[in-house]
Amino acid sequence: MPRSRTVLATLATLVALGGLSLPAAAAFHVDGKPKVSFYAEGSPGALDIEGKTSDLSLTDDGTTVTAVVDLENLSTGIDLRDDHMKEKYMEVGTYPTASVRFARADLQLPTQTGKSTNGTLAATFNCHGVDQPATVTYTVKKSKTGYAVDASFAYNADHHGIVIPSYLGITVDPAQKARVRFSMVDE
Repeated sequence: MPRSRTVLATLATLVALGGLSLPAAAAFHVDGKPKVSFYAEGSPGALDIEGKTSDLSLTDDGTTVTAVVDLENLSTGIDLRDDHMKEKYMEVGTYPTASVRFARADLQLPTQTGKSTNGTLAATFNCHGVDQPATVTYTVKKSKTGYAVDASFAYNADHHGIVIPSYLGITVDPAQKARVRFSMVDE
């Protein structure tokens, strides 16, 4: 058997028997306090709604990254509106999270500290139990300890089965936006 095949066979045997461990893939994790926001407008009129939370987590299996937002602490700054949003429209008791998942390989990371990359990636946005495609626009800046991420995407609440609020002749536009800003480490 040629030497290269012998080396490959030996390596394969060691891996199979657990005698050689290969390094595990690094995984992204949120570092610090993230800022997650959604934006909606009402028409006619000048109703602007911004919901905010810092409840963001990441799971990363080396192939797929999933960003999960706990909706329970989402706040627009008006308690009654928050109660209606969570109970009547988003049904947070049944659908407590929203998530975005994408292929890890689609996220282009800068390699030098202080440098940034910008791009778009295809993702799946799950809200109210419904998956819909989303195009995420992002900027990632490399720091000494990790990355600063600023990402956003548009979505349509109708497409997720969310009842659209209407009150006193003002209806919330189902075309809405989400944005997330956070630091992450690749461990």
